[in-house]
Amino acid sequence: MTVLQAIAGAVLLAAAYGLGRVRPAHRASDWANWQAYSTRRPTGLRYAAMSVVLSAENLTWLVCHPVQGARAWQHRNDPPPPRGPAPQINPNWAADRRAASTPQEDR
Repeated sequence: MTVLQAIAGAVLLAAAYGLGRVRPAHRASDWANWQAYSTRRPTGLRYAAMSVVLSAENLTWLVCHPVQGARAWQHRNDPPPPRGPAPQINPNWAADRRAASTPQEDR
């Protein structure tokens, strides 16, 4: 390996480390979600940039997770699951607890 290749490898490693620390895609995604769900909707170039970032995020997720994406698409309009029964509260819980904590005589 030549010195020039070693220097190029070290520069690439440093650049990759720097991108991993800065995380520009994560920051762009956070910015786009903040723009999309804020009270004031963006217009013009900010709207276009937001749409591009969110579309790229969604397409990347679909490419990386095709099965989960297909299942989510199939079940997007399903009704929510039925709720469980409401918990029943015993009005005499304190007395029952006291009775259970007192020592019982052995028979």
